Amino acid sequence: MSPLSWLMITTSIVLSTTLITSTTHWLMAWTCLEINTLAMTPLISKPNHPRATEGATKYFLTQTLASTTILFATTNNAMLTSSWEIGTETNTTMMKIITLALMMKMAAAPFHYWLPEVSQGTTTMAALTILTWQKIAPLSVLLMTHNQTNHPLVMMSAILSVMWGGLGGLNQTQMRKLMAFSSIAHTGWTLATMTIAPNISTITFVIYTINTTPIFMTLSSTTSTTIKDLGTLWTTSPHLTAATSITILSLSGLPPLTGFMPKWLILNKMISFNFTMEATMMAMTSLFSLYLYLRMIYLTSMTLLPQTTVAQMKWRTTHKKHTMLASSLMVTATLMLPLTPSM
Repeated sequence: MSPLSWLMITTSIVLSTTLITSTTHWLMAWTCLEINTLAMTPLISKPNHPRATEGATKYFLTQTLASTTILFATTNNAMLTSSWEIGTETNTTMMKIITLALMMKMAAAPFHYWLPEVSQGTTTMAALTILTWQKIAPLSVLLMTHNQTNHPLVMMSAILSVMWGGLGGLNQTQMRKLMAFSSIAHTGWTLATMTIAPNISTITFVIYTINTTPIFMTLSSTTSTTIKDLGTLWTTSPHLTAATSITILSLSGLPPLTGFMPKWLILNKMISFNFTMEATMMAMTSLFSLYLYLRMIYLTSMTLLPQTTVAQMKWRTTHKKHTMLASSLMVTATLMLPLTPSM
């Protein structure tokens, strides 16, 4: 791909996401979502492989269906309320349709089936973009309309996302699919407090991004694609293996790491609003995801795979040096829990 194409695609993705966070017009929001989809599709199909073409097709069709639904609902809402403004009075039925369409864009259950296949078909860094940056736009619209969103609908999707995000990853060995199911589960935690405490939802998404980014950067720099590849990572870079293991533990939400902060805040807020049953269900179903992460930790740091050479450590000439960004994010992903009272 030529530098000019990279510049156009990157600029389109960044500007469309930035504009949608500041717009107050439904038609402008729909336009930004369409630009975002059109710019992301070439990145997914960049690898010259049928699986990449299949992933790009699935991504384009799913996002287009969701955008068409949003345009239909917002047009009907404008006919009923004579307003295109986001955040003003919105028809209840149309708001439910818009919420469902935004959930489809975020890959929240029960509209999550496209995400694992798309993530597996593309490159590691493109998968990272889909799992993190591409969720900012629909999440921003949900945050702007949180006071009109139907709470039972969002809560049902949150519980289903946490459950299916854990169950779906139990029989997976491909790392990109595993991280996709992890993203679905964390999307459920983000949606859990969308209507009652949107600031906590924002913190949850930010911390998920901080935890996920260094893991994907490690997978990219070490060309690891399966769980089995993680078992040989320590022979190339022991210190990177240890840092990655701790980051995965943080992503699982175990104290005293940073990933425990959003779950702590979410469960506390839900119980304070008398959603005890829902909080209990989310906490129990998150154990599936915990098993998924612990399996990754076990293969990464607690197993010794057969050596192919006499030397215990491999030569590190072929290993890419991990960036300062990955190291900084790993530290942030593990040591931010003491900041919880200030948030």
